[in-house]
Amino acid sequence: MANIVLLDAEAVSALAWPTERRVAARRAQAVLAEAARRNALVRIPAAVLTETYRGSRRDAGIDRIAGRGNRVLALDHRTSRVSGQLLGRDNLDSCHAVDATVVATAIRLGGAVVLTGDPDDLRALAAQHRNVVVRSLT
Repeated sequence: MANIVLLDAEAVSALAWPTERRVAARRAQAVLAEAARRNALVRIPAAVLTETYRGSRRDAGIDRIAGRGNRVLALDHRTSRVSGQLLGRDNLDSCHAVDATVVATAIRLGGAVVLTGDPDDLRALAAQHRNVVVRSLT
């Protein structure tokens, strides 16, 4: 396992509401337990929070996950540029922007394990980057 674990929207949601997403939550919790054993950092690209927040009481679950240990990584110009390049390379439209941002964040960090409910799309985006490992929650 890499020294950094990135959570995508499904991973954050599964951890925020584990009773609703039992299987995904168990898998996410197992990855986080392994990360803790290895002293790996767990991070969430800020764009992922846009996919999960909805302005309701349920946001408290997301806050609980995001608020642990300075987990949220801001989106900067360099990461945005790499995200756009990934979209352009694969001829994808903006509906894949957050997935591209997650992969671009992993690239910017020098590699990471990406925990996702959308492994096929993220693997395609990360295909040319061997240091980005996509782990599925499904």
